[in-house]
Amino acid sequence: MRRCPKCGFPLNEKDKYCENCGEDCSAVEDSEVNEVVSPDKEKEKLKRQWKIGGIVFGVVALVFAAILALVLFVPHSSSSSNTNTKTKSSLTEPTTVDNSIDGKGYYYFDNKFNEETVDKFMSAFDDVGSMGDLGIGVEFDDFKYQQDYLLLGKKVSQYMQVDFNGKTGTILFLDDENNVVAYSLTFVSSLLNDITTDDVYKKKQTVGRLASWLYALSDYKSYNSCEKVAKYFISEMLDEDNKLIPCLYYNGYTMLCNGNANQIALNFFVTDSDFIERHGIDKGTSSIFQVVTESTTTEPTTDVTTTEESSDAKPDKVSDSEIEKAEELLKEEPYGIDDHSDTYLEENGVDVDEYHNRLNVYDAIHYYLSDVTLDAQRNEDGSITMKYTGTHTVFGEGEYITYIVDIENKTVYYDSASYDWLLDQDFYATDVYNDLVSY
Repeated sequence: MRRCPKCGFPLNEKDKYCENCGEDCSAVEDSEVNEVVSPDKEKEKLKRQWKIGGIVFGVVALVFAAILALVLFVPHSSSSSNTNTKTKSSLTEPTTVDNSIDGKGYYYFDNKFNEETVDKFMSAFDDVGSMGDLGIGVEFDDFKYQQDYLLLGKKVSQYMQVDFNGKTGTILFLDDENNVVAYSLTFVSSLLNDITTDDVYKKKQTVGRLASWLYALSDYKSYNSCEKVAKYFISEMLDEDNKLIPCLYYNGYTMLCNGNANQIALNFFVTDSDFIERHGIDKGTSSIFQVVTESTTTEPTTDVTTTEESSDAKPDKVSDSEIEKAEELLKEEPYGIDDHSDTYLEENGVDVDEYHNRLNVYDAIHYYLSDVTLDAQRNEDGSITMKYTGTHTVFGEGEYITYIVDIENKTVYYDSASYDWLLDQDFYATDVYNDLVSY
């Protein structure tokens, strides 16, 4: 039997590339000795590989473990059979670069973000067509621009798509040529411990969704190999204490995890095996993502200044008048995806002016949070961090939203250290509409 010289994956007689790792295997000949693994040993190996811990984020541990085990062991739908023999794809547009990014140990995904890539995702995720028939399938236009980041110094743009029920989301980080630098799967933690949700659905929305995107973003890997990667990461994302593992490498991918009691985000990169160690991610380094602000795009100065505070430096305390000005800018900052025409609003008895006036950051914060307190802190660049804490209408007490406001330059930036505020954005316009509509 022919095997890949890099990873040992079995090869068919005519395979030129390894469908597991992509290695060029055109010169590989049959091996004289084949390793034989007994069914019992293979079964025990799989049992050890997919064994998982219990619940994280304050939910009963054994309940979560049982449900997550069900998620992983539910047989994959036969609808994926058409994708199992995937070789070189002609559906997607390959990147126009050699994939290496600034010599920092990570790479572009094979395929650009375009309509063909989204179609390829849907072919694996829902090739039966039931979701599309219901009008809730994922489409290219569903992805909305959110903001720009610096990823290890490289500027990328964040695009997000949220599932129709708000339980899962897809985030893609793109460069200026639509090359995919990173992919993120987000989901509410209750998706896994909700006893009313079908286990097949749970697996589809975690392992299935992740596997389908890894498959869509790859130019040569089979769906089966991508599903194997997805199962590994989902099953290994908890440590022995049932807490999220912050980083994990497997088979050419690095996963960075973050989350809280309500939401989990799994961020995936194509990397070298030493990516985590190279950037100190395993030692608690600060996030490799940095929100792009005026200060992050300014060239560093070489001037040497004294340690004494400048006479015109602004005081540390943020005054009431500054808070008032900052909140006025938050009221001017749009928030909510507005899909309703004025004609439609008027036909349904909605006050058009009031509807549009409420689609801003400040009103949205006070719509979703009650008993709000504000902590305003001045940053080194003179901007003000506005942290609003309160009781969320869904997630409960202790949730907070943070915005960075630069009064002088009249700019407003969302701080992603907050809970995933962007999920609310897809629903806010609808919520406001429902408040104002005349039935």
